[in-house]
Amino acid sequence: MKFTLVLTDSFQECRKALETFNEFAEAFSADKDILVVMEDLYRLESASVSLGVPLPPDTVPTAKKKMEDKVLSLWRKVKGEEDATVDISIVAGDLREEVDKFLQEKPCDMIIWGCNTSAQLCKIVENLNVKSLIIK
Repeated sequence: MKFTLVLTDSFQECRKALETFNEFAEAFSADKDILVVMEDLYRLESASVSLGVPLPPDTVPTAKKKMEDKVLSLWRKVKGEEDATVDISIVAGDLREEVDKFLQEKPCDMIIWGCNTSAQLCKIVENLNVKSLIIK
């Protein structure tokens, strides 16, 4: 079995989602992947292009690195291990498009969503052929 946790940058406290993801993965002896979709960063990039005001060159890599560090740190707290690792993919893009791309490359049996519930998220979940669990 394989489980994927999807987080977004607008989901401020993802510890509960990481804990649930860990519990499910351990209970089913599942492989684990974490996908973080940074929609806010994507919108900022798009706006900067539209307005002709470029972002400083290090903005995107710095934001992705900070997010990776945050998620990895929380993961280690959840696991209770200083050196616990997990595969984390961080992308800046549209949630629906990035989840579709990710699942094409890394199909899974279940997605645990650590995202704010919205009509958009419900449509995405509805159109996927993967079991989903939304953690609030």
